[in-house]
Amino acid sequence: MSEPLVIVGNGMAAARLVDELAKTSLGRYAVAVIGEEPRLAYNRVLLSSVLAGETGSHEIELRPADWWRHRGVTVRYGYRVTEIDTGRRELKIEGEESVEYSKLVLATGSTPLRLNVPGADLTGVHTFRDTRDVDLLLTLAAAKKRVVVVGGGLLGLEAAYGLAKAGAPVTLLHLMDRLMERQLDLPAADLLKTLVERKGIRILLNASTARIHGDGHVEAVELADGTRIEADAVIFAAGIRPNVALAKEAGIAVNRGIVVNDEMQTASPDIYALGECAEHRGTCYGLVEPAYEQARVLARHLAGRPAAYQGSVVSTNLKVSGVSVFSAGDFMGGDGGESLVLSDRRRGTYKKLVIADGRLTGAVLIGDTVDALWYLELIRNRDKVTAIRTDMMFGRALARPSKAA
Repeated sequence: MSEPLVIVGNGMAAARLVDELAKTSLGRYAVAVIGEEPRLAYNRVLLSSVLAGETGSHEIELRPADWWRHRGVTVRYGYRVTEIDTGRRELKIEGEESVEYSKLVLATGSTPLRLNVPGADLTGVHTFRDTRDVDLLLTLAAAKKRVVVVGGGLLGLEAAYGLAKAGAPVTLLHLMDRLMERQLDLPAADLLKTLVERKGIRILLNASTARIHGDGHVEAVELADGTRIEADAVIFAAGIRPNVALAKEAGIAVNRGIVVNDEMQTASPDIYALGECAEHRGTCYGLVEPAYEQARVLARHLAGRPAAYQGSVVSTNLKVSGVSVFSAGDFMGGDGGESLVLSDRRRGTYKKLVIADGRLTGAVLIGDTVDALWYLELIRNRDKVTAIRTDMMFGRALARPSKAA
């Protein structure tokens, strides 16, 4: 008889784990996926494209219903798990019966941060995280509502772009001195700001939100310096936090995320975690690619094969507000690092490669990201680049990779 394995969460990490399990141990487990969102797993990265009208909501679904069925997976979406009973090895589902498990995987993702400022509870204050948020923001855009987006990271830029493309007047506020400060250096961020502003988005940096004004409904946003911005709605997109409430209430070890070892195991027997909710060696990644790498390791482990997750080289390779952006590794360049830079603002391109000890250790690309995956491969493999150093800035085709030493 197949061993009951339950995955809590029906997002991208859960879908990839099911895919990997089908390759490594098909039939060994009776897999059930339980998720709170009222639809099958979808590509969350493409939410802004749906908001911008570039992609249909149905097009971002990762797998059709029959894909899950053919792999013998029971999917229950629109159900909220309220409690984990580790002693009885069962889950309690809101308004439903309990579900037993032999092995449990927590893929509960993250929740959006809401700033603790006066007025944050007014009607018209929203977040941007799932398809339900997209539907609401589309309504705002259709009515040409004035929107203030708080947060100049990836989420904020994507929300601002989608809203502006859908027809809403948008102002984006960011607390830091540059956009996407975790992924970009100052010149790259400055170019990105220019390119985004060309799309009709007003951007204010070093902007600290002090309060939201309104009589029951949003009317304006006030900054710490006294600047007042008239608004009909405010979107908080200032970051995410791992969704650990379920694990914490069950007594499973939690720091910022659910603590896991190199096999993605928590401190509780037969309970695992992966994706945005997991914390490995003190790091919560909050990105898709590390979640996929974790899913491969966990699937191998559950199949009884040796596997260990060693951490991920963090990279971003996306269209941000319609602009191609890539960054990976130590793009700032630590001690001993040397930077090679090519900048062409007129064409909207910027390239920075960081080399240390004869190896590529980091990269930032704006506009032209054709060779992004090649640079990422060089960083991950720690290949020597001495022989291609002169030409590597111009891409793989000209760098004669066969001469790399």
